[in-house]
Amino acid sequence: MTGCKRSVFFNSNFGGEGMLTLTVKQDQFIQGLANGLSQRKAYRAAYPSSLKWKDSIVDAKASNLLKNGKVLARLQELQKKSEDKAIMSAIERKKWLTNAIMEEHKLNDKLKAIDILNKMTGEYIEKVELSGSVDTNPFSGLTTEELKKLLK
Repeated sequence: MTGCKRSVFFNSNFGGEGMLTLTVKQDQFIQGLANGLSQRKAYRAAYPSSLKWKDSIVDAKASNLLKNGKVLARLQELQKKSEDKAIMSAIERKKWLTNAIMEEHKLNDKLKAIDILNKMTGEYIEKVELSGSVDTNPFSGLTTEELKKLLK
């Protein structure tokens, strides 16, 4: 089974797309890392023969495996996907705030959630105060003769 290959479709951070050909064990190693295992544990899970090796040997092998460009590219792709899933969309944030308003018992917390939700949806009208005078008619100080000259 050591020679088995697995092709993995990827989108790179640099705008390219393509196929990576990784071994099944390399992919298992990457999946372990992406799921939060340490390099050592991910390597041992992917390569069971390493269970009887010293930790220092496993650490070195795992580190070398991550230096492989294809392996590293696939790991970065999985990390990017998990980041995207972790970030709440605007709709998710609005739903969460609405639930907090409905379920919260403390008035101050409800008011804060309502305030944030109103800011997100643009409910507030921003008032701007001007000091001084505003001349709405720029021609108000001109005589009839001066106005006629401007029309010519």
